[in-house]
Amino acid sequence: MARYKLVNTLTFGEMFVQALIWTVLIVVTFGLAAPFFAYYFLKLIINKTEIHEF
Repeated sequence: MARYKLVNTLTFGEMFVQALIWTVLIVVTFGLAAPFFAYYFLKLIINKTEIHEF
């Protein structure tokens, strides 16, 4: 029976830059970008996750 594990390849730098960009967008749009930030951040985490067999 094969065993799998989830490996996230997202680096701290990528998270920090995205959080900084979205913080600026939220301030500039007076909070209108906040719901989209939550969706985008979850999508980013899922897209950077890989399944490895061990």
